[in-house]
Amino acid sequence: MANGDTLIIHDLASLQAWRRNLRNIVSARRLPVVDFRCPELAPEQNRSFSLLAAGYRRACGCASSGFLMTVGVVATVASYVMAGNHLTGLHLRHILTFVGITVFAAALGKLAGLLWARWRLLRLATTAHRAIAGMP
Repeated sequence: MANGDTLIIHDLASLQAWRRNLRNIVSARRLPVVDFRCPELAPEQNRSFSLLAAGYRRACGCASSGFLMTVGVVATVASYVMAGNHLTGLHLRHILTFVGITVFAAALGKLAGLLWARWRLLRLATTAHRAIAGMP
């Protein structure tokens, strides 16, 4: 590590250290910022890898959370109405079920978004390893 929270990737050994760190179950915020400076790669490719890693590291899962929450709300309301129910027949049990489904869908979406971002970081590390090692 250099510069406090920044890991400079300059060879396969530093890349392997980053890959090991990615496999740990830690918050993305606790992962180091990565700066690719591999002499085997073109400056544009180093910059591209660094920018992609920074973007995936900052991913919070908010978009997938919002999407799944919206799907949950629409599906719940649609199923309530399609079952022949009306707003006048709405009870506390219905409201609590609706809130529970909405919260569950939001949490599931958040988790899915965070896992997807980590998966993309691992794929980026594999792609960088192939590029540095000169593998196709």
